[in-house]
Amino acid sequence: MEWNAGGFSNLKCTPGRETMFPILSVSDAFRRSVGEMLESAGYGPHETAWDRVEHPDFRLRRYAQSAANPSSVLIVPAPIKRAYIFDLLPDVSVVRRLIQAGFAVYLYEWPEEQDGKSDLESSIRSLSLAAEIIATEHRGPSILVGHSLGGTLAAITAAIEPRLVSKLVLVEAPLKFGEQTGALAPIVLSSPIAPLDAVPGSLLGLASVIAAPEEFVIGRYSDSCTSLLDPEALAIHVAVIRWSLDEFAPSGQLIRDVIQLLYREDRFARNELHLLGRDARSDSLAKIPVAAIVDHASRVVPSLSVLGALKNPSIFSYEREIGVALQHVGPLVGRQAHRKIWPKVIDWMRGRQR
Repeated sequence: MEWNAGGFSNLKCTPGRETMFPILSVSDAFRRSVGEMLESAGYGPHETAWDRVEHPDFRLRRYAQSAANPSSVLIVPAPIKRAYIFDLLPDVSVVRRLIQAGFAVYLYEWPEEQDGKSDLESSIRSLSLAAEIIATEHRGPSILVGHSLGGTLAAITAAIEPRLVSKLVLVEAPLKFGEQTGALAPIVLSSPIAPLDAVPGSLLGLASVIAAPEEFVIGRYSDSCTSLLDPEALAIHVAVIRWSLDEFAPSGQLIRDVIQLLYREDRFARNELHLLGRDARSDSLAKIPVAAIVDHASRVVPSLSVLGALKNPSIFSYEREIGVALQHVGPLVGRQAHRKIWPKVIDWMRGRQR
């Protein structure tokens, strides 16, 4: 283990990215360099101190505990950009809020340079192993908290290993695809799956812009304008933009599996997903208390995509607000979300609500 408080990453491009998408590889490096310039100017994240738990199959951030024998929480970010969106700034940090509530908090870090062999099954295996080690350390199952595709993977992990998960919190996390896929449907259902070892972050960003320009272009610039007269909102907005420039190259095989097995075939919601020698059934989530933070106005993750595969979840509705740059991460960094939603979610996590 090594003590760390964050820092810059090396600008590297995998061979697969350079060979097949040289322009996007250069774009990734350029965007990261712009992000680092913003950070040098003081617009980077202000992260909580953590120590790193290294394991051959995964890497975690472990935060200092504020209570004796605390319940553990494993946060699962989307495997696309860096994990610090959960710990962006002190006043809008999910990590800090959970620590202050007395939880032992762990943040899963997806590898930034992947060899192309990582797929859906190996990702779930790594998450399950991390959850098992945390459960052993704390003598009990963890609460899993996942955002976006990270929430999808957390839900699949909970379905396969319910003994390791006491509760599940899904934040804008799609579970049901098919007709509920939303704005991404035309791209993921019709695009050929390129044989990449790693998928350039810029390619994923471009796909998002094409699919939902009102969210990723118009909404972002509109938010910048409305935040100009609100210094606190503007600080969050710029920090989110800096985070959005942290390009990440997820495994091509993982993206292919997500597109084919989840988006196109909808196997998890249909209870037909088979991983690690077991069935990953969405209906098995009925055995675990589940909370879902949803944006009913979202076209990126429609609320039915989250709720359509769940039975009797506790639902917390996100109301869109200024200063978040991208509404898809609003539940994680929004001021109103931290004032109104997260205290209720934490009460639910503690067992005070169902």
